[in-house]
Amino acid sequence: MRFKPLLILVVLMPLAFSVASAQSSAATKHDDIVRLLRLTGAAQGANQAYDLMVPSLKTSMPQVPDQVWQEIRVEVRDNDMAEMASAIWSKHFTQQEIRDLISFYETPTGQKVAREMPVIQQEMLAAGQKWGNRMLDRVLARLREKGYQIPPNLQ
Repeated sequence: MRFKPLLILVVLMPLAFSVASAQSSAATKHDDIVRLLRLTGAAQGANQAYDLMVPSLKTSMPQVPDQVWQEIRVEVRDNDMAEMASAIWSKHFTQQEIRDLISFYETPTGQKVAREMPVIQQEMLAAGQKWGNRMLDRVLARLREKGYQIPPNLQ
């Protein structure tokens, strides 16, 4: 009977190590993702989003003093964005793939991609808006040709 606790310990020990190893691996994957997000500049997404959002809010709410916007800015935490992004990246990439991406973003080319990507995204957004407007004009023109009335809010 004395050997029963020892036997249970021997049987359960590998299980405990595999659970601990899985948790450690998950934490390491999370750390790798956060590192990748920092390398790419994506970890600063929350602050960038705030900086893009506030000018239009200031225009809509001119009565709010700049001091209030600055106080609210302090509450914006990139870590919140990184936590959400980490879960998404983890779902789509293995830890090895994340490490491969880290290796790429540590190269001069990868660093250039990270530096240039925000500007490229802005240019792509502007180009996409122009394309969308041209496409809308074409669609509305075709609808007019077919005799449909276009609502005033779409003209």
